[in-house]
Amino acid sequence: MDLAAVATELYALPPSEFTSARNEKAKAARSAGESLVAKQIGRLPKPSAAAWAANLLARHRPEDLARVLDLGAELRIAQELLDSEAIRRLGPERQRLVTAVVREGRALARDFGGSVSEAAATDLEQTLRAGMADPEAAAAVRSGQLVRALASNGIDPVDLTDAVAVPGSLPESAPRQVPGVRGERVSQRDDDDERRRVEAERAQEREQARAEWDEAERSLRLAEAELADAESSAADVAARREGLAGRLAELKERLVGLEGEVAAVEREAGYAERTRKLAARVAEQERRAARLARERLDRLS
Repeated sequence: MDLAAVATELYALPPSEFTSARNEKAKAARSAGESLVAKQIGRLPKPSAAAWAANLLARHRPEDLARVLDLGAELRIAQELLDSEAIRRLGPERQRLVTAVVREGRALARDFGGSVSEAAATDLEQTLRAGMADPEAAAAVRSGQLVRALASNGIDPVDLTDAVAVPGSLPESAPRQVPGVRGERVSQRDDDDERRRVEAERAQEREQARAEWDEAERSLRLAEAELADAESSAADVAARREGLAGRLAELKERLVGLEGEVAAVEREAGYAERTRKLAARVAEQERRAARLARERLDRLS
């Protein structure tokens, strides 16, 4: 039983199925009398989500993966030749391709019953960038046997320790050559010059990133201050609204009381008016009686 072939098959399975499938393969190897292979299979570690997505790309989308890794090789050659025009041309293409292939990896994961989180997608992107930066890392990514994500600082070789299930199955990297120079290897001096150039570019990128971070921090502080002011204003308005609502409730209660008093006064006014009218009639009757009595007295005088 070929260990590399078994590993390639296992590492394309969803992580949820990996352990049971690995155990079945180990059991089959033991039944076939291949105890050493069975032990090797049994020791294969479960891949991370990012490594699994990279393995899916290697198995099901090798052309897409090859475009990314081949572009990385072109960029390395351009850097070795100090071809600034090629570097400017290939830089944006690198980002576009990496973004597209990461998206394809996440879609493949969904198709095969798994998922790749945002954090795992970031690890997948770093893995692809590592494969673009280092030919040995590229071979590891193409193998479909990744156990963990890869990372590159753009200067040192990518650390492949415990990164591939069966490291011995990877082909040896060919010596780097510059096209158009009759296959001559890049000299150590050129490598040193390239290393210094890359380090200078990295330093410039770090300075730019630091400046962007400082600007982002400043913007964040301003936004937080504005938020604090807005929250304070909102609290003041809420307090005023609560106070006005309390006053309104008091006024409504007072209005109800006044309306009751008005109703009582209106009843009293009605009673007083009726009493006045009765008194007026009595007074009129008394005036008439007094007039009649006076007239009688005058006649008798």
